[in-house]
Amino acid sequence: NYWIKYLANNKYFSFLIHDEYGGIKLSVNELSNILTKISSIDPALGVITMVPNSLGPGELLTHYGTPEQKSKYLPGLANGSYIPCFGLTGPNNGSDATGNIDEGNVVKINDKIMIKVKINKRYITLAPVANLMGIAFNLKDDNNLLNNNKKGITLALIERDHKGLIQETYHNPLNAGFPNGTIK
Repeated sequence: NYWIKYLANNKYFSFLIHDEYGGIKLSVNELSNILTKISSIDPALGVITMVPNSLGPGELLTHYGTPEQKSKYLPGLANGSYIPCFGLTGPNNGSDATGNIDEGNVVKINDKIMIKVKINKRYITLAPVANLMGIAFNLKDDNNLLNNNKKGITLALIERDHKGLIQETYHNPLNAGFPNGTIK
């Protein structure tokens, strides 16, 4: 856990985040060189550094987040107060987003439109230590509450203290030495 805090606090998780949000935006070549160097010394630290700097909350917020979401989350991802993970892999789909993935439904409760989703993610790198999860799921809106007739794979950001979220299981695949676990 020391090394995760060290990397996060020293902006090693901010290589995809623009400097306007406190990140150190690197080119693909620069990022590759840093990850190669870290991985050559300690493969587990390479994985820990790679996850926040690949497809996940930082990159997805940069490309698709609202201005409010970017202002809230990107500075925290850049300075290490948010440790991200990306929940895609499930027991029935592996890492295939088009496979038998978790489903969420748009619902209306007390005149408020929400998404209710039941997730079962496993082998999620950084899940045991993350406090910001990007969760991929298949969104259904049978009653067209969003008024856009869209459905399909989407992503929700969930913070660690979200009601009903369970992050307590560790996996140790191949005895690799990086935090890996479940999100339910």
